[in-house]
Amino acid sequence: MRTARRSPVRSVISGLSLATALALLGAAAPAYADGSSTGKAVHAASVVEKATGTGDVAPSVSSPEAAAKATTGTAAGSVTVVAPRASTGDVKATASDGSSLGLKLTGTKDVTGVKAGSGTVVYSEVAKSTDLAVQPTTDGGARTLVTLKDGSASTEQRFAVNLPEGARLIPDGNGGYGVIKSADGGATMTVGAIEAPWAKDAHGKPVATSYKLDGNQLVQHVEINKGTAFPVVADPKITWGNVTGTAYFTKSETKNIAIYGATAALSVGLLPPPLNVLYQVNAALVTAKAAEARSDDYCLKIKFAAGIFVPGVYSNGCN
Repeated sequence: MRTARRSPVRSVISGLSLATALALLGAAAPAYADGSSTGKAVHAASVVEKATGTGDVAPSVSSPEAAAKATTGTAAGSVTVVAPRASTGDVKATASDGSSLGLKLTGTKDVTGVKAGSGTVVYSEVAKSTDLAVQPTTDGGARTLVTLKDGSASTEQRFAVNLPEGARLIPDGNGGYGVIKSADGGATMTVGAIEAPWAKDAHGKPVATSYKLDGNQLVQHVEINKGTAFPVVADPKITWGNVTGTAYFTKSETKNIAIYGATAALSVGLLPPPLNVLYQVNAALVTAKAAEARSDDYCLKIKFAAGIFVPGVYSNGCN
């Protein structure tokens, strides 16, 4: 019985077909199959966006100076948010008057940011088992997100806060901080905020987290336990250039308002609209709340936005 011999030409064609098929499979494989930086960024962005959603992520553009830049119109004017080119830079929000608020995760490796997903900028492996991400948001703010990928990641993150001259942080009573600055000759106004922190595990369950201030550093602590599912995403968020939030009065101003009355003690011309009008209309209510604050050795504050006007008192930062 004769054994069939394979044609040399057919063998060459089969070899070429195999080589071509392998090449095509390689071309079709995702870029991150080999653990490339692009692949890591895509995966990291998907983890973050699962926790945050993407509905309020602002459209952004990249440039040689920034991994992403987004300019958004707000009630107080435009705000430009910049995600730095490298993880060692500041996430910065700048108002139309040129003032800015910056936030930077300290102690990171120098990692170039990669924009992935729906506009999330990712800085992979900035510390042990830790990714950093930035999302400009449509309200003129910026989320600065840390992903703890497993139990070996640090549960304490330190952010350097860069405030403009004359501004300071004051607890907002909800776990976050208001950024306040004295208006020209008038009350101390809210010009920005660091919102209360939050954290979620891999199943979307809340993870306990809190802030404290250490000099010019904002320290976020995440409470991990045996039931925590990794990865965990935690978020400080900043907003800037917002002059329609809360006005804070000093003890001296509170005393004068309590004694002489709201309109007599403080000219409404020193307050920005719409607070000036609301303050005048609610002068009797303001005076009564100032008297209450003075009797308890507290200070007067007024929350206002969209027609809502709520006088109150505060103690942390009252001087």
